[in-house]
Amino acid sequence: MRKLILVSHGDLAQSYLNSLDMIAGGHENVAAVIFDGEISKDELGQRIDIECSTTSETVIVVDLPGGTPCNVCLEQYADNEQVSILASLNLPMILDLYLNLSNDAYQPIAALLVGQDNLFDVVTQLETTDNDNDE
Repeated sequence: MRKLILVSHGDLAQSYLNSLDMIAGGHENVAAVIFDGEISKDELGQRIDIECSTTSETVIVVDLPGGTPCNVCLEQYADNEQVSILASLNLPMILDLYLNLSNDAYQPIAALLVGQDNLFDVVTQLETTDNDNDE
């Protein structure tokens, strides 16, 4: 089974983990690693290594492309085919990844589409749906 690791500036990753608990009823094989500015890049890398060492295949989702968490993950795992690194985490994306951790056929990159599909103006979407129903 894959492991999902959320890595962020500040408490964002932990907050997403708490939300995952609320929605999905748990978070087995999911971890949050927080870069709070009080630890070094090396210590951040060590914390990520510890989480990655518990499974053979890992999906890491970072909060911001080009940020320190992303760059540390790239330095350590860009050449590792057992580790996927995705950026710009959002809750629909995390939920999709979590629900598919045990699905060997699932490609983690699919979560990017789920994340993108859930970015929209809700009012405009509702108006469009209402107009479609009127026809």
